[in-house]
Amino acid sequence: MHRAETWRYAALLAAALLAACGSSPKPPPEPRLRVQAQALETSGARRYAQGDYGAAARHFAEAARLHSSFDDAGAASRNRLQQAQAELALGQTQQALEHASQVTEAPLQVQALLLQVQALLVLERGDLAQTRLSRLTALCEARCAERGRVQLLQARTAWAQGHAAQTVALAEAALPLLREQSEEREVANAWRLLAAARLAQGAGAAALQAAQAALAIDRQLAVPEKIARDWLLIGDIQRRTAAPDAHLAYQRARAVAQAAGLKELVQLADQSIKETSR
Repeated sequence: MHRAETWRYAALLAAALLAACGSSPKPPPEPRLRVQAQALETSGARRYAQGDYGAAARHFAEAARLHSSFDDAGAASRNRLQQAQAELALGQTQQALEHASQVTEAPLQVQALLLQVQALLVLERGDLAQTRLSRLTALCEARCAERGRVQLLQARTAWAQGHAAQTVALAEAALPLLREQSEEREVANAWRLLAAARLAQGAGAAALQAAQAALAIDRQLAVPEKIARDWLLIGDIQRRTAAPDAHLAYQRARAVAQAAGLKELVQLADQSIKETSR
């Protein structure tokens, strides 16, 4: 084959290949409603991570509605659970309980029960919380990915029932499991619970160490409400142990709460400051 014919053949082959590529069927575009629902869920997750729980709840609610509109029940339930989590963070506990209780899909039952027990503990409905916690414990055995959070809920339930020693044992057992799952928010919650339980046991130094561990994590996560509560707890520990810095801890709590617009926590800090100024 002459060089000119070789080039001509190569050019024809390339053209044929291009034509073949051009004629291959393209995947159909994602339906508009699905794209909108996915965008809302992504936005909701981002807003939640940023601490904007109100916007997160609204985005998850709309995502759940859109998924329901094209009969994707699993995705709708997933978004409803995320909406409940945001509502719980907002203090809308009854709404969170209702939305989490609507989720019946088997793959989501552990997460749904986790939220339900948290809400019931906040609502001080101890008997029902214990019943659902028993169901959750049966579902989430040793190899369950949520085992650390389940043990932390067991610790919270023990604390609500006034069992400080059991609270300490369960919270300490939950800590390494939560660290393995990189659940930093829950690790901070475990330290905060440990601090309160240790204080109830009269172990002031251990309580202060636990509260400071929670504060270090919450600062890293930049969660104003938790930081303010950590400082309030540190102040309570120092006041109970007659340490001289309780007044300063309450002032730090007030400064954080004031800057974040957390009126309820500002009031709590003001009351504590008055009590330590007498």
